[in-house]
Amino acid sequence: MSARENAKQFWEFFESMESQIKEGLMNQNYAILNPCVEKLDDMCQEMTGCHFFVENIYDDFEITFDTGPNKTCQLMAQFFSQMAPVHIKKSWIINDCLPPLSSKAVLASIQIKDEQYSIQDFFVSFGVDDNQDLVHAKVYCPGYYLIDNTENKKEMSMYLLELALGQIAYEAYLSHIDFMDEPKEVEQFCPIIDFYDQLMDVVERKGWKQYNSPLDIYSVYQPIQDFAHDSLRKDMKMIFTTHPILLEETIENQNDVLADMESKQGEYGYIYYSNLYGNKQDALLRQQISTVIQKQLNKNEVGKVIGGAIGKSYSYIDIAVFDSSLFDIIFRKIKRQLDEKVELFYQKF
Repeated sequence: MSARENAKQFWEFFESMESQIKEGLMNQNYAILNPCVEKLDDMCQEMTGCHFFVENIYDDFEITFDTGPNKTCQLMAQFFSQMAPVHIKKSWIINDCLPPLSSKAVLASIQIKDEQYSIQDFFVSFGVDDNQDLVHAKVYCPGYYLIDNTENKKEMSMYLLELALGQIAYEAYLSHIDFMDEPKEVEQFCPIIDFYDQLMDVVERKGWKQYNSPLDIYSVYQPIQDFAHDSLRKDMKMIFTTHPILLEETIENQNDVLADMESKQGEYGYIYYSNLYGNKQDALLRQQISTVIQKQLNKNEVGKVIGGAIGKSYSYIDIAVFDSSLFDIIFRKIKRQLDEKVELFYQKF
């Protein structure tokens, strides 16, 4: 099996219950709805590591893959969303990560001592860091003073902010998260359910970069090492990645992330080739080649470019592969397509 075959199987299973799910949502018939969603959630967790839920709060049928911050889960959720049959894409809004204020957020309930608090009982203060294009936030709840464990309050604040903002804004714009036991005079203060709109007002007003997915958020690194070393993956001078933990683990010869991807029937690897110029032109060529590779991966529903690097001797294009057998065929096509420019090689991490 492969992640690609898993995605097909998942949507076939969804199609077999789609009419029941829609009926359950329209009539709020949870006796019909819940068993269907529970089966899909179990299947989704096994195949992607994500939770799965449906809703129609705004009179549109919505499917959501709740990935959390795990990049492998995010990659799988995005791939499964892309693999959905056309008729499902036409009749459902498919969220490949948690959106702002989903039904999960609206229905969220937190018990503190003997009191129950909904998301409407939480407030947030925030300040803007113009140097980094980020926001720092503190969450306040009237019941926080009853909790002695500060880590619990911080984790609760992070969880509620993720629900309120959705995965993209949460990862893209928050630099620091804390809590308050009592409200204080601060730069800005609002109900947590209004925080997304206020945050995006800041983003638009200041012209910060906006994202369509948490997988569009790149980190850039310059390794501290002796660049006299020119062997494979040891010569990297500039690294850019949407998956920092994969990068860190592969540099340190750890394999937790690799094993996580393998358990979901995919793999991480990299395409590489020898640099041609030894100057800035190598970066431009790498970008051109990366674009060609991503187009072919998209066209054949087989993988995604997740970053890469420029090295002393080699250039690298890191990818997530969702069907290794099909990828082998597509990679041979890519090699032939780019044969006049460079000789490409593929290596699994």
